[in-house]
Amino acid sequence: MEMKNKQINHARNIWDRVVTLLPRINQFWFKYAYMEEKLGNIPNARRVFERWMEWEPEEQAWLSYIKMELRYKEVDKARSIYERFILVCPETKNWICYARFEESQGFIDNARSIFERATEFFGDEGLDEKLYIAFARFEES
Repeated sequence: MEMKNKQINHARNIWDRVVTLLPRINQFWFKYAYMEEKLGNIPNARRVFERWMEWEPEEQAWLSYIKMELRYKEVDKARSIYERFILVCPETKNWICYARFEESQGFIDNARSIFERATEFFGDEGLDEKLYIAFARFEES
């Protein structure tokens, strides 16, 4: 309602209080960051995402942050977020996603390095066959 009445600072104060009181409810963070982005205040949207990432949320939050940076052609910032993401959510699919991101940006050596780091990270016991398959397909192309 505050947004409809152009009371932006009041809306910010409300969102800030909400995410402070209920930091584990992702929907509030999404809406707060979306509001800032919609207003064209990308630095504030980044600050909201950064505060949120301190709580180490689930992967969708990280991917939303990465997508926002890519909308503004901030590849280096997206890469930096990916680096934190794979440590907070160290699942095979996230490492593969990161490597594919680098490949899609034309950074083939970076993609290869990520695949290699993933194999070291998971070791022989924790390595998922999906990682081997993705790495092999990457090397074939």
